[in-house]
Amino acid sequence: MKTIVIAGSSVAGLSAARELRQGGFGGRLLTVDRDPHVPYRRPEVSKGLLSGALPAGKVAMGWADELRAERISGGLEGLDLERRTIRGIHADGRPFAEQYDGLVIATGTMARPSPFAKLGGVHSLRTWADSHNMRGDLAEAQRVVIVGGGFIGLEVASVARKLGKEVTVIEPMEAPLVHILGQTFSAALQAKHENEGVRFVLGQTVRELEGHASGSIRRVHLSNGDSLDADVVLVAIGSVPAVDWLLDSSLDVERGLVCDTTCSVAGTEDVVAAGDIALWHNPLYERLMRVEHWTNAVEQGTYAAKRLLGTHDAGGFVSAPYFWSEQYGSRIQSIGSNLGHDQAVVLDDDPERLFVAYLKEGRLLSVAGMAAGASIFQFRNLVLERAPIHDVTAHFASLRQPAS
Repeated sequence: MKTIVIAGSSVAGLSAARELRQGGFGGRLLTVDRDPHVPYRRPEVSKGLLSGALPAGKVAMGWADELRAERISGGLEGLDLERRTIRGIHADGRPFAEQYDGLVIATGTMARPSPFAKLGGVHSLRTWADSHNMRGDLAEAQRVVIVGGGFIGLEVASVARKLGKEVTVIEPMEAPLVHILGQTFSAALQAKHENEGVRFVLGQTVRELEGHASGSIRRVHLSNGDSLDADVVLVAIGSVPAVDWLLDSSLDVERGLVCDTTCSVAGTEDVVAAGDIALWHNPLYERLMRVEHWTNAVEQGTYAAKRLLGTHDAGGFVSAPYFWSEQYGSRIQSIGSNLGHDQAVVLDDDPERLFVAYLKEGRLLSVAGMAAGASIFQFRNLVLERAPIHDVTAHFASLRQPAS
């Protein structure tokens, strides 16, 4: 290969670039990204960047000189698989077309489009620019309403409460993150937020947003007829894969970019995908998965590069995804995927250091902990082995034994 193009240069693309160079690729390496601020640590968008605790320079990930990578700042418009060409528009409006011998698609996700009226003080939160814009409004606000009680919404609730704001979270489910973490963990998380002064409105959706004559947010109207006054609204209703530029390519992009076990994009040659956009067959769980977590993006970007170079593990990219969330100084962590679990075993029910194992047919799918610290990583091999419950409980008990 003489030219490899990396579409998307956040952490998955950056990891692919590093592996390509470390793996001996000496040709032209070209990256393309619409975000002028990348690469940076995206998890800080709803944490340190939003709170102001971390300036932009502290979350940047500089391109190492040894990568010798060219960069186009601009949006992608299309992919021609037959001619092996990507098309797009430079940030200054000039069109471009670049041919490739190998292609890494790592364009990630975008915030799900808001169904509400566009008003001042209403935000989504996915990028550095989103965080910067919301931080300015948050500084002047008193009443903050968050639409969606997922991880982004709860992290922002934590930041806003630390800034002394009145915070209300609107969540259509019966509890925040209950569909992901289960009843016990969800209840503990909700209690933590309520103890910090957050109000939850559960089982309700937003009917509409009302603005002042000036065009800024005034009030949030709920499906049950109630209304909430608001100075700032965060619409945190999830994300969608950034596949708009691939719609005319004939690729399967309905739920993400479909790949095989080796991250090779279905129906292509020398095209791989990594990170939030990749819908690949994970051998560990024997199903298609799309994972929006930092660690997975790092590992998958590395593997995808190896796939292009032919140095990959032929058994496929096996992932027990790890993620973390910081709320009120307490770290919430998870290893693995609990989708389809039929049992949740609470190994430690102390609300300040909750630890739960999720199983299917008696075999471990994932673990999640609150204030579990580094001990959660002791369970990664058990997740990879799909260990039986008695091995999980025995291992947990051994970790609790005092040192002799």
